[in-house]
Amino acid sequence: MSPEVIGLGAGGHAKVAIEILQQSGQYKLVGLLDPNPELQGKSLLGVPILGDDDRLPSIKAQGVEYFFVGLGSTSNIVPRRRLYELARSLGMKPVTAVHPSAIISPSAVLGEGATVMAGAIINAGAILGENVIVNSGAIVEHDCAIGNHVHIATGARLAGAVRISDNTHIGIGATIRQLIKVGKGSAIGAGAVVVKDVPDGQILIGNPARLLRRNQHDGFD
Repeated sequence: MSPEVIGLGAGGHAKVAIEILQQSGQYKLVGLLDPNPELQGKSLLGVPILGDDDRLPSIKAQGVEYFFVGLGSTSNIVPRRRLYELARSLGMKPVTAVHPSAIISPSAVLGEGATVMAGAIINAGAILGENVIVNSGAIVEHDCAIGNHVHIATGARLAGAVRISDNTHIGIGATIRQLIKVGKGSAIGAGAVVVKDVPDGQILIGNPARLLRRNQHDGFD
């Protein structure tokens, strides 16, 4: 019997995660939780929306052991991280969702709860932490180290041995030069080109990337 899974969030990112899990055939999706009252009683890609996040303990008590976070992130990773930590605090187990068209090196390591989307490439020796998103068409090159609760957005490119610290967002189409370190709670804007190390808690934009402002949602509140 396939393990039962509950999804946390019922937006666009959830759609992609649902389809990946459905294609895998490994899990039974029993429902979604979302705080938006307008979604209650509806469904998303055939998966019923059962209520808000407060229902999670009762769903766990009914025997559902697995979950995925169906909420993406931009500069503010806090809501996604909190959903993940809520489910883990109840003893639930995150599922790892990998699209069949993704290319993952056999020497790469994916942390629990990772979501790897269509066309993504994760090369030799790369290590991903927990609750990481590698979005459609993104490239994580050899020997990169990706922290927990990181979102590498669509088409972003990380060259060899880049280090991305916890709670960080790498924007759509951004490029990060080899050996660069991006600090905790930072956000790299869409299309930015990062050519030097980024301190903790900064938002960068442009080519070459420059400081826009401090990140008020660095994930450590």
